Amino acid sequence: MLRAPMSKVGGEVDSFCSKCELVLAHTVIAMVGAKPVRVKCNTCQGEHKFRPAPGAAGPSPSVAARKAARPGREKKVEISFEELLAARKKAAVPYSVKRTFAVDDVLDHPTFGRGFVSAVRTDKMEVTFRGDVKVLVHGRA
Repeated sequence: MLRAPMSKVGGEVDSFCSKCELVLAHTVIAMVGAKPVRVKCNTCQGEHKFRPAPGAAGPSPSVAARKAARPGREKKVEISFEELLAARKKAAVPYSVKRTFAVDDVLDHPTFGRGFVSAVRTDKMEVTFRGDVKVLVHGRA
């Protein structure tokens, strides 16, 4: 049975160089336990994480095995603009720079269409429209 040579900091290992895109000799810069984690290419002098030569590290786990080992992700629930707008029970008012708005107010803008106020600052507000969120001024005399 062949054993892999013992690596040490300052020693040499074969690693895939991401800059040269070849498996080349590298100098070990850092190790965790008995495994090199950071190496420097002896050809291009580039530093990168250790990438073992294909086939040298043993069989890699299948895609299905990697997915099974991954923690579950929460599913994103997408809500349509119409549902967000319908949740605001207020009637739409025409947008005016002079009018003062509050969060959840529904407004009609001459260019962007119907939207609702999602955040308010002193003289500016964020309005969510169908295609984008815009910052508009309000409450100016």
